[in-house]
Amino acid sequence: MAVNLQKGQKVNLSSMSNRVSGVIIGLGWDSAQAGSASVDCDASAILCGMDGKAKDVIYFGKMRSENEAVVYTGDSQTGEGNGDNERIYVNFTKLPANIGKIVIAANIYDAKAKRQHFGMINNAFVRVVNWKTSQEICRFNLTDNYSGMTGIIAAEIFRSASGWDFAPDGRAVQEASRLHSIVKLFE
Repeated sequence: MAVNLQKGQKVNLSSMSNRVSGVIIGLGWDSAQAGSASVDCDASAILCGMDGKAKDVIYFGKMRSENEAVVYTGDSQTGEGNGDNERIYVNFTKLPANIGKIVIAANIYDAKAKRQHFGMINNAFVRVVNWKTSQEICRFNLTDNYSGMTGIIAAEIFRSASGWDFAPDGRAVQEASRLHSIVKLFE
């Protein structure tokens, strides 16, 4: 049974009940205003070293890490449909030893030019699914007031003494019309 997480909580993905070799990180959202221009949210994974500094970024422009430990499956430009709008696969067995965490982020592509922000979407979430069993492990609903914000650091997956942990974040980034604005936070 999936756990609904709150900020400050975490789930150990390497525990006996969750023991997984890989996960699917699903992100989803709905447009808040029927009939308005669709909001193009883009998911990304920022691979950071043990020092927390960005080493690689996986997103619609670079869909696979060098060894395919992290794979982005495609860009939904509308957010239409039920369930995950975008997915990122993480294979823990292929992650290099120098990767200490993976930051899961989302930004609205070209938000400034389109005058869009996360206050224009509803039902945003990030979830973790065991890729072998398709069982949802946990979910974090992004329910804060994100009006005026164009980027979100949704969650982090990080190495711990007992393996890999998932922790929701939900931090907003005011100007993230381009992904590099979020990546700069980890340089």
